[in-house]
Amino acid sequence: MKIYLDFDGTLFNTDKFYQDYLKLLKEYNIDEATINNIKPKLFKSSLFNLDILTNYLVKEYNLDNNLLARVNNLYNSSYVFKDVIPFLEKYKTLEINLLTYGDYNYQLKKIEGSNLKKYFKDIIITDKDKSKLNLAYETNLFIDNNPKEINKFLEVSNHVIRIRREEDKYSKLDSNSREYKSLLEIVLKNVF
Repeated sequence: MKIYLDFDGTLFNTDKFYQDYLKLLKEYNIDEATINNIKPKLFKSSLFNLDILTNYLVKEYNLDNNLLARVNNLYNSSYVFKDVIPFLEKYKTLEINLLTYGDYNYQLKKIEGSNLKKYFKDIIITDKDKSKLNLAYETNLFIDNNPKEINKFLEVSNHVIRIRREEDKYSKLDSNSREYKSLLEIVLKNVF
């Protein structure tokens, strides 16, 4: 059995990462409402990419290029949840893969900054439905935090686990899968 782990919200605290980005922008007098107005115009048919947004802001608002360097510094391992490394170390003898949805360059930059790349046999970054790729869903395990993704996985696999972190934006939404509060809970309960 292969394990397919989601990245955002499962391994990496993307909500905190984005909030720290917004705090940084406040120093340049750009608030969240401004960003929320720009994003739909900038990402009409493409997936969100923080670097594209930042470059746009630097150009449009004539901001100091130092902002680009400061944003690049956000891409680091401090956003990796504390339970991730113990989980990956415990199960490193199994085939662990990363399966994430999003803009390829943006996702890869976050993954590289997280310092987790070495734990994965394969890294799959897709802009397609994660439950409709050419994977053996019926024989592999899928771990994700997003209930919408979880419910799609349940249509093709019986081996689905949801990580329901209290601080996650999806924590108030329900799914029909086995749920754990963290990856550490999976380790402690010796789930597999």
